[in-house]
Amino acid sequence: MINYLKRQNIVDNGIAKKFSIIFILIGVLGLIFLNKLISIFFINNDISKEGPLTFGILFVISTGVILYFMINHMERVIQRIDKSYNDLKRKDQIRIAPYEFSLDKSVDSIHWLSLDGKFLYVNESTCKMEGYTKEEFKSMYIEDIDPSFNRETAKECMLEIKNTENWRLETRHKRKDGTIYPVEVSGHAFIFDNKEYICAFARDISQRLEDKESITKINQQLQKSLDEKEILLKEIHHRVKNNMEIISSLLNMQARRSEDEKFKDAMKQSRSRIHTMALVHEFLYLGENLASINVHDYIKKLVQDIKELYISQNTKLDVDLDVDNLIFSANRCIQVGMILHELCVNSLKYAFEENRKNLLCIHINKIDSSINIRIRDNGDKDIDVNSLERRDSIGLQLIHSIVDFQLHGEIDFKINKGLECNITFPQKEEL
Repeated sequence: MINYLKRQNIVDNGIAKKFSIIFILIGVLGLIFLNKLISIFFINNDISKEGPLTFGILFVISTGVILYFMINHMERVIQRIDKSYNDLKRKDQIRIAPYEFSLDKSVDSIHWLSLDGKFLYVNESTCKMEGYTKEEFKSMYIEDIDPSFNRETAKECMLEIKNTENWRLETRHKRKDGTIYPVEVSGHAFIFDNKEYICAFARDISQRLEDKESITKINQQLQKSLDEKEILLKEIHHRVKNNMEIISSLLNMQARRSEDEKFKDAMKQSRSRIHTMALVHEFLYLGENLASINVHDYIKKLVQDIKELYISQNTKLDVDLDVDNLIFSANRCIQVGMILHELCVNSLKYAFEENRKNLLCIHINKIDSSINIRIRDNGDKDIDVNSLERRDSIGLQLIHSIVDFQLHGEIDFKINKGLECNITFPQKEEL
């Protein structure tokens, strides 16, 4: 716009100079011609007879000739000006056409407003969304399409947009037919021709809100389904635990009916093994996580239950429990629990005695990518370590089976102020 005004001023100044020079030249030539013509006329004619009329005719003719040349020149100048103006107008239209097309075809509604909230320009999308024509918008204010505003709050909103960077608002617009729909509006202020205006962009968010509501409903349904499954799994773990306790009670009843001490001891160990597995289901049932268990809490409770079952009140036992903060799956907890059960029961039955200080060390630590289990007692009985590899007891067979075929680890027995067992296996569980 500024370049166009400068060019127009330059064209005007040139036309004035050219026209002035041509007017002077034509006027001087006309006067010289008229002077020669009058001189010749006065020499050859009597002024008293035909002078005034003839002079008047000559003056009119010469003036007409001068005016013809001047007007003809002015007409050509005006035609050139008109052609230049049309060329500039056509170039401006070609230059502005992409911008106007982009504004009108934009998905968002675009409004230009004054600081008092009056519409100055709207694009075609605005007309389609609101139902009004561009001519109707010229006499409308922001509160005409947004019922949440009145005349005063509309002005306050324009000032807020002016003074706020990245201004944004979710509101509702009212169409010409009276329907209400949600929109997200963003706006900013700008200056044009030394005046301040507001440019606002509005987008229909009806589909977005519908999608959000649908997603919310789906999430609620999924959460409800998940809660139901968690309740079902907890109930399953609870029933498995109860069934195992029933089996344990049946074994206990059977043991009480027998007088055979070996049979009673076998039933007692079977009950203890069942309790080791039932304890895992109890933790899953009572815990928040249905897939994994905190190893420290599980081992602590397991050792306490084993002590109560196998240690008399006269036997003093200190337990050195050192377990890293590890999380195991239910399957691995059962595997580790069964190993600890067999080793702890063996120490409680054969290594510890009354009236002495007994010590049981249980260390479960993570070392690099492996898990190390170290169990040691302070028993003073002579034990052939090699015989532990060959012993055909159920307990040792169970330990070797779990370590070799389920944990894929290694087991080592040695004498260290008592019997010590070291088991190492990969931390990563095989599926």
